[in-house]
Amino acid sequence: METFNLSQSYPTQDIRKRTSFLTIGLSICLLAAGISLFFLPGSKSESNIDALRIVVGSLLAGISFYCLSFRACYQAYAGTGSMMCRKSLTFRKDQFHCLRKYLADYCDLPALPAEESRLYLLVVHSKDNQYTAFQVLTYTSFLYEPVMELCCLKGEQSATFMKTLRTTHGFLC
Repeated sequence: METFNLSQSYPTQDIRKRTSFLTIGLSICLLAAGISLFFLPGSKSESNIDALRIVVGSLLAGISFYCLSFRACYQAYAGTGSMMCRKSLTFRKDQFHCLRKYLADYCDLPALPAEESRLYLLVVHSKDNQYTAFQVLTYTSFLYEPVMELCCLKGEQSATFMKTLRTTHGFLC
């Protein structure tokens, strides 16, 4: 049986794709403002205000198209609708025992490979900390290969895991 690889996709039972209507609305407003700058009457003086107007209008339209193309959809936790964040931590060989001790409270861990010099803990969590999925990976043959099964935490257990991870490793979303 193939092991789920968190580095390639998200667990579909808990994470859904959402559309940000606020981003779409703001992008449309930026696009309208950018286009309206092109249709303002030109100035009769010899200043560069017309060039500035065209540059600002082009910039606003470009930002609008970027937001509509790449920022309108996002991944969210199905339970609360909170946006998902993705972080990774690197552990050296001398830190393996700490990683094993830390993760043993949350899931069953197989024996960590002795021949590996680095392991990667990939954590996908909601911004409200009500959902966390994590997996330990190793980098082999130009791919991240799973060392353990995917572990998903919800509710208070997820919040405790993220609080401990932030205090010990200091990453923020």
